[in-house]
Amino acid sequence: MKINTCRIENFTVFKKQELEFCDGVNIIIGANATGKSHLLKILYAMAQAIPGKERAARNDADIFRLYGMLNGVFKPEDGEVNTMIRSQDRKTPAVFHLQSDLGQHYAELRRDYHIAVGNLVLGKTEPRRWRPSQIDEPPGLFIPPNEVLAIYPGFAASYEKRELAFDQTYYDICRALSAAPLRQNNADFSPLTLKLEDILSGKVIQKGDRFYVQNKKSEKALEAHLLAEGHRKIAAVVHLINNGSIRKDTALFWDEPEANLNPSLIKHIALSLRELAKLGIQIFIATHDYLLTGELSLAAEYNNMAPQVPIRFFAMSREKDGPVDIQSGNTLADLQDNPILDEFAAHYERERLLFYDQTRTESTNE
Repeated sequence: MKINTCRIENFTVFKKQELEFCDGVNIIIGANATGKSHLLKILYAMAQAIPGKERAARNDADIFRLYGMLNGVFKPEDGEVNTMIRSQDRKTPAVFHLQSDLGQHYAELRRDYHIAVGNLVLGKTEPRRWRPSQIDEPPGLFIPPNEVLAIYPGFAASYEKRELAFDQTYYDICRALSAAPLRQNNADFSPLTLKLEDILSGKVIQKGDRFYVQNKKSEKALEAHLLAEGHRKIAAVVHLINNGSIRKDTALFWDEPEANLNPSLIKHIALSLRELAKLGIQIFIATHDYLLTGELSLAAEYNNMAPQVPIRFFAMSREKDGPVDIQSGNTLADLQDNPILDEFAAHYERERLLFYDQTRTESTNE
């Protein structure tokens, strides 16, 4: 699945935004509370609500799946995602419009639980009847900011039976991780998995409901929860590639891939994202990291950095509780608002002033 454009109206921080994405790596930046994760989750929910075949969503099952996905990924305290509609006017719906290579997909959500698609209006729904959706080969995969290998054992079963504080993205990725490796790995992905295994110094193996990294030079296997958290994130990606959850035509949504990673690994993540895009995977990431955005921007600017893939940046900003504003560009330099770069510039300015003040004080004392 490839998402071309998305329009979101009247939902959470979005008053009305229409975004055009590239087929490669789409990078979303912005200060806290500007809606980066919200955008990823909306795109993911819409992608999951359109499983597998070319058609607009026009039957009850499709619409209730979208409603359920929005409820699941946002997990509002009252269990009613319609309360996240921005306008208080019951007649003003939240609008979701997605254009992908599978067609045009449009839905409306109203405060009184009415859900509309095109001219078809469904009746009131009961959100608490919804259960997590299970699509055999979902077109999208969401990697949350916190790693999941440490919580994986028994998580999916507990999520289905009990109320947990985790949103559905954690349930979905645990279900994806539960699949065993493919009998025959895709040769196109092998160079990438080998690079990631070199970072781990071992192969990722699954025994029952536990994951291990087996050292390449010995028979010793280390349980995943004993690994550094950053390495657990990489191990999860390796297994998701090996079991076919990350495959060609998958839309990959990754919230803060840099979380808990040593800065020395960031360049490897940036390269891995580009290599996945080269293999036909459309990628959406939300990040605060200067190194990650810088590496991807360099790849967009210099055509001698292989592999060359389409890259687009989106900068999200808002004033207080107002609606979000989004700028886009092909490099970081194309963005007028760049909170990551602005804060680093402010940091170096503080350092310059501190150095100047200390030098002046020392000269005065002499």
